[in-house]
Amino acid sequence: MTPQVPPISGFLRYPRGRLLAVIDDPAAIGAVLEQLGAAGIEPARLEVYRGEDAAAAFDGTGAHHGPFARLRRIVEFLMMDQAPDLAWYEAAARGGRSVLSVRPKGGEQVRTAVAVIRANGGHFINHFGLLATEEIERWRGPEPALPEYLMR
Repeated sequence: MTPQVPPISGFLRYPRGRLLAVIDDPAAIGAVLEQLGAAGIEPARLEVYRGEDAAAAFDGTGAHHGPFARLRRIVEFLMMDQAPDLAWYEAAARGGRSVLSVRPKGGEQVRTAVAVIRANGGHFINHFGLLATEEIERWRGPEPALPEYLMR
């Protein structure tokens, strides 16, 4: 049985403490959620972003959530190397891919989640920490059409 994932709403601030990954195959996301649940990661610690409404939560430039969100994204862009990745996740969700967010409890759950995601074809896996972001798996396939300043 696939765990229930809470609905997505609002504006996703900098994803500190989250592991984000792109899963291209719509059929694979159910298997990923099931395997993560079987590995002990609680469904409340999982979110799946797919489609226009969910993609808007990333709002890589802050343009859709008003001037304060735009200012926040500008500051993040200037201070954090991985801030442009939010636009990539937004484009992935808009393009029909699933973006999985895992809020792991500790290093063991990070390693478990990465193994499950990789085994199911996931890519563009990043773990966003307090002071650093670990790039675990690079983007695979055609890159999204983004402005040059958001390219990696």
